[in-house]
Amino acid sequence: MPDALSAPADPAKVAIVLAADLAPGPAANIAACIAAGLAASRPDWAGRALVDASGWRSVSSSHVPITILKAPVTAMNALLRRLTEGPAQDNGRISLFPAYAHAIHESSEYWHRHGLVSHAEEPMLGVGLVGAKRWVSSMTGSLPLWR
Repeated sequence: MPDALSAPADPAKVAIVLAADLAPGPAANIAACIAAGLAASRPDWAGRALVDASGWRSVSSSHVPITILKAPVTAMNALLRRLTEGPAQDNGRISLFPAYAHAIHESSEYWHRHGLVSHAEEPMLGVGLVGAKRWVSSMTGSLPLWR
């Protein structure tokens, strides 16, 4: 049985791909929204309740590095094709931030709209992936780091 204080099993790799033309503020917000979605899908990854020596309560951040990459429109479209045409990945998770989501401020409205749209051809501002290193790497290819 694992020690109660040991870190949980890590997802092998996490990557967030952002549209290359995003300004820094929206890029940071979109990356944070995607990371929150990915972390919520893998509760063993982040959010562990913590208490420090003075009793201050907090939750853990990700103990897994999150690589932030950028993609011009053509590369983002190619990524979407690979994700929709490739085989499903066991334990892999994807979080999408379509362009239309930027103007939506109610989660129920987003969830409704999401179900009405086929996202394979939808303009994306960001895509997050978590799963086996080989799968995430094959999806993201040689996209450059966000700088």
